[in-house]
Amino acid sequence: MKSINSLTTKVASLLLLVMIAFSACEKKDELDRLYEGAKIVGVKVDGQLYLPTYTNNDVLVTVPAGRDLSKAKVQVLVANGNLQNFNNDEIMDVRKPLPLTLLGSDGERLDVVLKIQSPPSLSNLIVEGLTIPASNIFFSANSLIVQVPENTNLTNLKVTLGFVNGTLQDFTNGVAADYTNPRTFRILGVDESTIYNYDFIITSEEVGPASVRSMTINGIATDSVVVVAPSTLVPYVKGLTDFSNSTVTISAGFGNRIDPTFTGTNLNLLTGTSKVKITGTDGIEKEFTIGVPKLSLTPIFERSYASFGFPINDLTGVAISGNNIIVPNYSATPPTVVGPNYYNLAGVQQGVLNRTGTTIANSIRKIATDSKGVILSVSLGLTTADQFIYKWDNVTSAPVPYITYSSASLGLGATAFRAAGINVQGSLDGNAIITVGRAQSTDVFVWTVTGGVLNPTPTKLTHPIASPGFYFSLEPMPIGTSGYIGTLTSAAFNGIVSLTGTLGEISRVPSTQTTDAKVFRHNGRTYLAYTVFVPNRGAAFRVSDITDNQLASIQNPIMDVLMPSTQANGNLTMDADMAIINGKLHAVFVCTNIGMRFYQLEQ
Repeated sequence: MKSINSLTTKVASLLLLVMIAFSACEKKDELDRLYEGAKIVGVKVDGQLYLPTYTNNDVLVTVPAGRDLSKAKVQVLVANGNLQNFNNDEIMDVRKPLPLTLLGSDGERLDVVLKIQSPPSLSNLIVEGLTIPASNIFFSANSLIVQVPENTNLTNLKVTLGFVNGTLQDFTNGVAADYTNPRTFRILGVDESTIYNYDFIITSEEVGPASVRSMTINGIATDSVVVVAPSTLVPYVKGLTDFSNSTVTISAGFGNRIDPTFTGTNLNLLTGTSKVKITGTDGIEKEFTIGVPKLSLTPIFERSYASFGFPINDLTGVAISGNNIIVPNYSATPPTVVGPNYYNLAGVQQGVLNRTGTTIANSIRKIATDSKGVILSVSLGLTTADQFIYKWDNVTSAPVPYITYSSASLGLGATAFRAAGINVQGSLDGNAIITVGRAQSTDVFVWTVTGGVLNPTPTKLTHPIASPGFYFSLEPMPIGTSGYIGTLTSAAFNGIVSLTGTLGEISRVPSTQTTDAKVFRHNGRTYLAYTVFVPNRGAAFRVSDITDNQLASIQNPIMDVLMPSTQANGNLTMDADMAIINGKLHAVFVCTNIGMRFYQLEQ
């Protein structure tokens, strides 16, 4: 018990010491405040309080533009002292600086200069021969912008300006001048010392609230910037660039001011979250969000479906081989319609792929090319006998059997094999991955090529979409990156699925009718090209930057253009391919019953 009492006494003593120290600090703070120098802390002008800013011994108060300072009622509020030789609440002329003396509570005397400023205000504007409503005149702290009627000749205008609280400098009223380009003028303030500088713009373009006219992204210009309500800016860019590391320059509307804290450097525009504040000529600041950019490109060529000469629902895909584009079709089996056709880069048909010596079970289901343009084809199948994946080195070479398989070799027993499609990633001369899906099944067979040597025994994987349709694809990610992009159709699901190397689901984009795609790595970025059939609208040709392999990357394509059509797509067959041609990334898109377009993605 004695020990407890002793501890209690020590604690109480310690608390007493803390309270004494705190009281001493509090007293010291009070004494410090008592001996602070005198200072003007506020100025009332005609009853309105304004807070001053200090520059050495100059005390500046700014009131709204155009106020009459020749007869103003002024009250100066002082802390830690008093005003000497100045009577508060009297009406006086304060157009020029007022010398004041403050006597501080610390006994110190301080001489200051009080400057009450009311910037110039536009009182009248006349443009000879034109009637300009007040709503089209925008006067701000550093600019005068006048919106005149469309088609006004700006090269010879006579302008007269008038201002309150200032005298016009460097400008002669009523003299004809060319206003094609911005001009400037100055105004001498009523204090006869302050100079106000203004940009003077007369334009027939619409001005007013904060707006963006154009952008450049990594030096590439936009052809338009679309505002998506309420304040998202979607830049349409004339060529592909690394949107994840962007330098952005913004050209705002006439007289708009961009927040100087916006540097526009190192922006990841793929997130769609970059912000910029812009103040319009109406003086209102607005914050904009820069949305995911979109490519705005003119196709190198476009072909209608009818121009292929195929029956309806006959086209099955597209592939780039060298300087040629191959378009395979089901009925490319004699004695019916010939094919697959191949075209040059101007869209002119050059010939038909050589099929000498090939054994095609039913018809060609799909064609794919590796990174060097070597061609592989898979037949539709519908047989348990041996089937072949043929290889062409180029569009003029003869085919050779590359892979032989059967229902038995694939472990399917007596079940006839029917192919859903074929995809190739990498180079058959180096390292490559080949996938062939089994129609109306979750089976996917994967062959690998290492150092140019094919492993003839495939790995069987199972994708997670139950009861898929007749046509789907599993496009491998670039060599060195594990995973696949699945484009699948079924009664329960149409869309895109991001998958692991063992076909475990990462994410999915539903309600998207697409059955094939191409993944391509270029300049450190990974791109996904695919075609979407949109009923009663046409074929949407899309490219997404999927380098981060996130759902939002697929959902927000950087290219999304429509080839309009009301035609149906009975087989839901469509495709896309990408390749480097003459050092630039290109993409081709096709959709059954609608047609084909070919684009150069880079400038």
